[in-house]
Parts: sequence; structure tokens; C-alpha cells
Amino acid sequence: MPEFNQNKLIALCKDKRVLLLCHENADLDSFCSAAIMQRFLDKQKINSKIAIPSHINEQAQHLALTEKVSFILNPQLEEFDVALLFDLNGFEQLGKLRDKFVLRVSEEKLDVVVFDHHVSSKGCISYKGNCMLDETAVSTTELLYNFLDIFDNKMSFFCCIGILEDTGHFLVGSARAFSSFATCLKSSKRTYSDVLSFTKHEIPDSERIAFLKAAGRAQIQVINEIVVVTSELSFYQSAAATKLLSFGAHIALVAGEEKNSLTTLSLRAETEFKEKHNFNLVKDLLIPLQKEIGGEIGGHSGAAQWKGKVQAKLVLNSSINILKKVLR
Repeated sequence: MPEFNQNKLIALCKDKRVLLLCHENADLDSFCSAAIMQRFLDKQKINSKIAIPSHINEQAQHLALTEKVSFILNPQLEEFDVALLFDLNGFEQLGKLRDKFVLRVSEEKLDVVVFDHHVSSKGCISYKGNCMLDETAVSTTELLYNFLDIFDNKMSFFCCIGILEDTGHFLVGSARAFSSFATCLKSSKRTYSDVLSFTKHEIPDSERIAFLKAAGRAQIQVINEIVVVTSELSFYQSAAATKLLSFGAHIALVAGEEKNSLTTLSLRAETEFKEKHNFNLVKDLLIPLQKEIGGEIGGHSGAAQWKGKVQAKLVLNSSINILKKVLR
């Protein structure tokens, strides 16, 4: 695959109607990435619009209002020629835009470029072609920092926010991520407190109750001295999986069924265990799971997600069976 670079990006977007698309329930990394790209394109005299399928999370919305970054919800895809996707490489992440997006791409009326730091597979939107994928980046904002050669104060600030958010305030990270963050913080001319103020998360009562329910329903298995915890929860699966790690699990899996019979499985792996055993949630668990029961997958080595129309109990049982083979 020819290397996708900055010059090719500019040539693709020049004199075109450009859409900067975040994933559904856009978070800080996705939204900040789109904001960084918009400022870069502005410097190239290329107009663009930031868009979100239907919902933006509270932190990203607060950032948009405070930093005066405009965006649109449920964009009309026929109004654009090029779509740049951020922190997004799975059709399921498009939410209600999915069917329209697939149709417009199949009709070759929309050029697509993916910027993403999650593990890529053949089921992704962009596996080969126009894309900038880097699994070693801790966030899509860090990926853009390494991809673009122009980074002003505001772009650097957005990069810091994306890195801090997607590393869980550096619970996971790398030497490069720390270096990128330090450099961007200095060039942003802002303080660490400024960055932190956008990444703080006030836990609502409903989320607190969900954590307690997840803990109460937890099933614990020890596989070759590795503690694996599973639970079922209709909402907050990803946050609950993270919380179960803090309780002592090496691997946490939380599944829940929604009203449309769609099941979400959120997975987390503790960093020290993951590095010691060279374990990757996507490659070692989700890809085999997808081959067995279908569904759509995405994520990192330590944080990942599966979605499909299979009962939660079956998904969890299949996952445990795969882990027994992998961990033994």
C-alpha cells in the first residue's frame, strides 16, 4: 500500500466539500482530533465541517462550547465529497449514519480517509487504501501530532486533551506519549490544570449504581493464575469493565443487551498483566470471537469492544472458552 501522507491528504481535499466525522457518542479524543484537522485544513485554505452522527458526550460538548468549536449533528452526507474519520474505523461506530454512509461509499460518491489508533482488521472501514492507522499511538490526537507538520497553540492544547483522556490520565501510555504530551503542553502555552479541567468526569448516580450492580453480578474465574471477571449490565459496560480492573481483575468483560437485540461486550485488560504476557484483547480474543459468532470489533490491546446480535450470556461463555485456550 502506498504511504498515505500529508501532501496526498491536501490534494484529496483541495476544492472539495470536506466532512470531519467523529464516531457516535463522540469523546474528547475523537472530537479534538477533528478540531485539530479543521485548523490544519484552514491553514491550507480548505473549508471543512465537523460532524457527529447523533450524540456527543458531555466532556466533548463542554470543550466545544468553551473553545468555540462548532459542529453539526446527523450530517447530510450528500453535501460532502470527502469524509475524514477520526478515532473511528468500524461501521457500527457510525450509529444512525451507517446505512447512508455505506450506500454513498458504495456508489463512489464519497472519498473516505480514516485516522485511527485502534487495531485494524479486514472488517474495518479502511483496512487498505487511504488511511493513517497507528496502533502504537495512545490516541488519535497523538497520531495526528506525528502526521501533521503544522501544530499551533490551539492544536497542541487539543492534542494534550486527547492524550490525557485516552490514556486514562496516563494509567496506560508510552515514552513517546509522555514526550508528545510534554512538547504539546509547552507549545500550547496552557497549564496542566487547563487540560485536566476538560478531562475530569463527574460520576452520575446512575453510573455509580451501575458499577455496584456489575460488581454484584460478577462471575470470577482463575485461568492459569489469571483472574478473569465477567458481568452483565445494560448500560455503562465500558466504564464498569474499567472499574472491575481497579477491583483486582486481570481481564474484565461486561456484556449487555439493548432494546434492539444488539449486545455490547466491553473488555479491559490490566496493563502489567498485558505487557508481561504479551496479551492483546483484539488479536487474542476478539478476532477469534468474531470468527466464531460474528459481530463487529474494535479497540486496543487493553481496551476493546464487540457488538452483535447474540445473547450476552453466549458472548461471555464463548469469550471465556477462547481465553481458556489462549491463557493455557
